[in-house]
Amino acid sequence: MTDREGQLLYSALCYEEGHPRRTQHILKVYALAKMLARQAELDEHQEAVLGAGAILHDIAIKDCKDRGLKATQAEQQQAAPALAAKFLAKAGYPADFLPEVLELVLHHHEYSRPRGPLMQLLMEADLIVNCYECPPDPARRQEIRSVFRTPQGRQLVSLTFLEEK
Repeated sequence: MTDREGQLLYSALCYEEGHPRRTQHILKVYALAKMLARQAELDEHQEAVLGAGAILHDIAIKDCKDRGLKATQAEQQQAAPALAAKFLAKAGYPADFLPEVLELVLHHHEYSRPRGPLMQLLMEADLIVNCYECPPDPARRQEIRSVFRTPQGRQLVSLTFLEEK
């Protein structure tokens, strides 16, 4: 973890003000995304973008809730650009990181659109954590499995369903 990544993670956790579910979700998605990135042998820049995207992927939820909104995907997509820019700048990321990180933050729930390796890894990390936090019903499991492309992600998501058999 670089100094700026550590600062970004710290800032995001402080921003959540101890909210148990959101704080733990950030930590779990970040850890899984970093592990998947190492196994995918990403270069340093790609790993940094993915790390920042994993930290900030749901950053707009609190803002939406604080404003009395339901935090739908559309509402989060409206709030996320300003928040991501603020957090990245505060942590010392160069301005050219914003578009790549924002792409991950804005579209990590759009499973049917074409995606590059960073989006794939973030989607897999987020879905694995989501499956542990709220186990899907049997009908949804196959749909979830269809999103996975990496061997490690496929194995991990299968493990989340073991107790449900």
